Amino acid sequence: MDYNVFICYRGDEGGVLASNIYSDLCLYTNNKLKVFFAPRCVPHGDNFKAACLDTAGQVQLMILILSKGFFDKCGEPDDIVLGELKSALANGDTKFLPIIMPDFDFRDVELSTWFDDTEVDRIKHISAIKFTDVYSFSSVDMLIPILRDKVGEFSYIDAVAEGLARHDVKKRMHISADGKENFFSDTNKTEKNRLKAQQELLMKFDLPVYDKCLQGKQGLCVLDIGCGNGVALMNRLGNRKEVDKIIGIEYDKAATDSANEKYGGEKAKFYCLDAEREDFKDQLLEIMQENDIEKFDFVNLLAVMSHFRSPFKVLRTVKSCCRKGATVFIRNIDDGLNICYPDEEKKFERAFSLLARCDTTGYRYSGRELFTLLKRSGYKNIRLEKTGLSSVPMDYDEKSAFFDVIFKFIKQGIDRACEKHPSDVQIAAERRWLAEVYDDLEEEFLSDEFFVLFGFILYTAEA
Repeated sequence: MDYNVFICYRGDEGGVLASNIYSDLCLYTNNKLKVFFAPRCVPHGDNFKAACLDTAGQVQLMILILSKGFFDKCGEPDDIVLGELKSALANGDTKFLPIIMPDFDFRDVELSTWFDDTEVDRIKHISAIKFTDVYSFSSVDMLIPILRDKVGEFSYIDAVAEGLARHDVKKRMHISADGKENFFSDTNKTEKNRLKAQQELLMKFDLPVYDKCLQGKQGLCVLDIGCGNGVALMNRLGNRKEVDKIIGIEYDKAATDSANEKYGGEKAKFYCLDAEREDFKDQLLEIMQENDIEKFDFVNLLAVMSHFRSPFKVLRTVKSCCRKGATVFIRNIDDGLNICYPDEEKKFERAFSLLARCDTTGYRYSGRELFTLLKRSGYKNIRLEKTGLSSVPMDYDEKSAFFDVIFKFIKQGIDRACEKHPSDVQIAAERRWLAEVYDDLEEEFLSDEFFVLFGFILYTAEA
């Protein structure tokens, strides 16, 4: 294959960023820009060094991920990075783009030890990018304009538009039956225990809003989409005197079987359905007829919106099965609202960012979309009831449970992503990093002066 761009890096830290850039450029240019990243592009069994040196001498652009110590090993015999640089420099048409990481400084390196003055000038190109943080770095925003000038003729507008469309689909991922069963259901004991702790914390968050919504009501028929094993739903509404009937809808059969076994009866019934199937409304109407429900009076949507490909479609379907003025109670997550302080080393910020980068944990910024989705779906009297679950009022045991709720989920998410993408070196590196710092995160989290606000958002509206 003929490559346009070669990513040259050294060490784990540079490798994580190199992998990130490689993935972004392939994604956003719809693979029309041919990028060489050795761990992904050298077939198993090929001569690794020969492939790297040969490709480095043919590309139009070499991206240099300059991490601390990048040039230190250039004096070692047969250093592959020096070989890659020399191969690229031997091609007079190859341009260089340094990306300078925080712990690297050209002033600390004597480049003349290995390169002549002309080569040094080419390596230290004026358009170097000062890189600050892998989680705020945007390959699209920063690299594409530079690449447009450095890599020949290329239809960037069309390719990037296609890539962005694909990226949006990837981020808003409908979790497959296999993924949901293994990650969110009763068959996953770790997740089951984590959800139990989460529900205990969120009960305090939710109950005042339920009390306000249900005050003075009676004979209500409730619909819950994404009810799981029924615990959250029944703890909140199962014993309310205002509620006559409850219908729970869940994607995972094991969870609905568990819910029916534990809670099923005249008042509550649970059904295994996919809310995004074309025939979902027909199936729901049959259930309503079977249970003598003309319309629903109250709809519960807890932490489920981030797992739909088209939440708008789901909300529209639900509204069509509600009486006019029915209450919708909807809570979801938005990681953009997460706050941890103090976090001088940005470890918590980095840990939180892992969720959005795993395709096993749903779309982590769906909370901000709720108002617009509700408005576009025809709901009225939309009210933002609460934002953020705070550690401030928690005692030590509650805060410990809060840590487990957040970080066991992060750990499971990245573990699952590694299983799903075994060749992704970036995810593997992040998994190793999280394992290394996990105990330190917990110790800091539980200290008296540490503050956490986790980005739950709660809205109510009327159908």
